[in-house]
Amino acid sequence: MTPRTLEIIRDEHQALAAMLRSLSMLLALARRHAALPDFDVLRAMMFYIDEFPERLHHPKESNLLFPRVAKAVPQVMGTVDRLERDHMHSERSVRDVQHLLLSWELLGESRHQAFTDAFKQYVDAYLEHMRLEEEVIL
Repeated sequence: MTPRTLEIIRDEHQALAAMLRSLSMLLALARRHAALPDFDVLRAMMFYIDEFPERLHHPKESNLLFPRVAKAVPQVMGTVDRLERDHMHSERSVRDVQHLLLSWELLGESRHQAFTDAFKQYVDAYLEHMRLEEEVIL
């Protein structure tokens, strides 16, 4: 991989991490003020997380980065396999969180905790996924 290619992937990781952290901050701000969040903004941000990684970012990693890394450094193959499994499940995971967000918005407070728990788990898993990718490409 060229240094520019790796730079692009790292930049995309930073953008995705910033979006995930921004979502978390918006939710924390609403909670602090005992108010509902701006669901339109949250839905738009979740849509971005669904569209960008699934359609543009993950294919770059799966088709370009991972095969080269595995060939150059075979001892990381286990980690590459895990990252690929994450990619296979990521679209379903983000859609599940989007569904829970919509449930909270439309059905009310009784759905809030389910969304909060799933969202936290999703963010933690995604940030860990990107940390592992960074480890593999360094």
